Amino acid sequence: MARTTVQGERFQFGKNWLSYLAVVNEDRINEAATRLAALLGDIKGKSFLDVGCGSGIQSLAALRLGASRVHSFDYDKQSVECSREMKRRFAPGSPWSIEQGSALDEHYLRSLGQFDIVYSWGVLHHTGDMWKALELVTVPAKEQLAICIYDDQGIISRGWRSLKKLYVRHRLARPIVIAVSFVTIWGPKILLLPHRAVLDWQNWKRKRGMSAWHDVIDWAGGYPYEFAGKDEVVQFFSHRGFGLSKLHDFGRIIKMHEYVFTLSVDGRG
Repeated sequence: MARTTVQGERFQFGKNWLSYLAVVNEDRINEAATRLAALLGDIKGKSFLDVGCGSGIQSLAALRLGASRVHSFDYDKQSVECSREMKRRFAPGSPWSIEQGSALDEHYLRSLGQFDIVYSWGVLHHTGDMWKALELVTVPAKEQLAICIYDDQGIISRGWRSLKKLYVRHRLARPIVIAVSFVTIWGPKILLLPHRAVLDWQNWKRKRGMSAWHDVIDWAGGYPYEFAGKDEVVQFFSHRGFGLSKLHDFGRIIKMHEYVFTLSVDGRG
């Protein structure tokens, strides 16, 4: 992790993913594949790098969409374990390699070679050095780069960063932060659209195959935690030869920006 993150002050993302693995089925995998196709289009025959693979479900989705080869890595050992179990259950013998690695390790990123698609959804803002991570994911990107980053919402974002730090530092505070997380994400819907709340909870798998409860836990404890306005992200990649080809904003209370960048013909020059 980055030097700015004290050893141990990090949410155990992999532990949460191992728990999520228990609910993964073909329906969730299909939803993940549908969502990935909507984001990236036709990826048949293309190589796919999953930076911070988490559960591995997006890597699996890429395989289902016809990726020629997939390489996944994560800093978290339990995330790597979860992805390997995902492969064992749903894609044994497939051209899918999985290992531990860091998005902040330049030597490692360069050792991977080039990939048609570099994908890192909701990961780089949790590395502890987001701008360095954003810089380094351009290294293996041959054609497309897809990322998702939390929006800078001013005092709201900074308040959440304090709560997330509290979660990882103090075990006794975790139920409180989880409760705040649940109320933030689901409270308005329960109050204003109670007839929809249960249905939306049950259908949460449509959001990239995810689980509503595991997303609540992920949000509560997701530290390190950084954020950026979309204009500064677009400008950052533009200066590195990547043009914006798709932008999707979502979330009302917790806002995120999903980007797809394409490397220009002379981008490496």
